[in-house]
Amino acid sequence: MRGIRAPRGRRRTIASLLAETLSPREEARRAALAAAFAEACGQALSREAAVRGVTADGRLIVVARSADWARQIEALAGPICSKVNARLRARVATGLAVRVGPLAP
Repeated sequence: MRGIRAPRGRRRTIASLLAETLSPREEARRAALAAAFAEACGQALSREAAVRGVTADGRLIVVARSADWARQIEALAGPICSKVNARLRARVATGLAVRVGPLAP
């Protein structure tokens, strides 16, 4: 169709919009953290791991489906934490505490 253009600027995903919208609300911070983590990891990795909370010192508690995925996540800890913090617009993640286990809460 002529005359219709895509919006300009950076493309946003649902996860990044949820993280940004929910993070200021106390009761929704866990959902915002989960959305930011999934967005930071990308589709493939977020199917193999999930964030379960934050330790007192700011490390994200992450459960990985297997030891191989846990090692992969640990290797990407720096970039994942940077992306989570950027999406939440706050320094929430100082590192990762990765465990192996079932992903179901």
